[in-house]
Parts: sequence; C-alpha cells; structure tokens
Amino acid sequence: MSLSLMLAGVAQANTPVELQELKIERQEAALYLSGSWQFELPSALEDALLKGITLYFVTEVEISQERWYFYNQRVAYAERHMRLFYQPLTRRWRVNSSPQAFNVSGLGVSLGQSYDTAEDALNAVRRIAQWRIANAADYNPDAKQTISINFKLDLKQLPRPLQIGATSQSDWNIGYNKTQRLELKP
Repeated sequence: MSLSLMLAGVAQANTPVELQELKIERQEAALYLSGSWQFELPSALEDALLKGITLYFVTEVEISQERWYFYNQRVAYAERHMRLFYQPLTRRWRVNSSPQAFNVSGLGVSLGQSYDTAEDALNAVRRIAQWRIANAADYNPDAKQTISINFKLDLKQLPRPLQIGATSQSDWNIGYNKTQRLELKP
C-alpha cells in the first residue's frame, strides 16, 4: 500500500520550503516515508557554514488518531536530525544523520557522509529515502488518522551567541509545516 501526493507546501517561515514527491508506503512491518525538500540556503547561512558554523535541520513526523471524547491520540512519532558543516582543512562538506538531537556529549548513533561540494551535501539534507516513521500496526484504516510533517532549521542547537540573534533575522527562519489526513490506498 502506498500514498503518493504532490504537496504544494505552505512555508511557515520566510524562506520558501516545499515537500515534493511525498510517498508513504506500508510494508510488512512499518510505514516508510520518502520525498525531497526543495529550498535554497540564504546567503547568510552559506556564509555561516563557510565560517565553520554547523547547521542543524530537523524533520518531525507525527501520526495521530482522532477521538471524539478527548484530544487526538498520538499513535506514532519520528524525528530525523541532519547536521551540515564544512571542514576547511580538508575542504570537504560533512552531513550526519541521527534519529535524536546532536548534543555536546557526542554524536550518539549517527550516520555520516562526506561530500566534495556544498550542493552535494545540501542535496543529502534535502533527500528523504525510505525513512521508517511508524510500525505497520500503528496504521488503522478504519480510524480517522492525520499525519503532521514539520521541517525546520533547528536554532536551539546553534552556539548560544547565535541563538539570540538568529531568531530575529529572517534568513535564519527555514521551515515547513503540513497536516493532512493519512490514507493509504492499495
């Protein structure tokens, strides 16, 4: 079972972001999401990367089920954190992907890849391929379920001095938020 949608995303921030080629598939044990983010980095963010500042992007997916007697019940939740930075000594770009936030104690469990160009590294951040978002048992075709997809530049993981100034600058606001009904058709 799969769902293929073309979403003209409504950007919730100043930098336009779109989710294209969204595909949600139900395989034997899980629901998988594939798609690609379409956005360009503002020049302020490109300059920050070249000066050694790491950028963190987070994608959050929540599946909830409507209930008439109380708030909607969260059925599944998944996060995908991407860390993008430039290594000036090797002149290489590095992207790390993790299911949890990166913190000062280390990378935790993450997958890393190096790239020769900034565009190749940014394409890795933009691409989502077969990301497991829920167990197959979490999807109930008889219930009204919604899926919420949220993508943003995570300002909370920036160095503290940048957190203060970045929130007021529109170049640092990259985001996308969409909620819709979840229906998987054969």
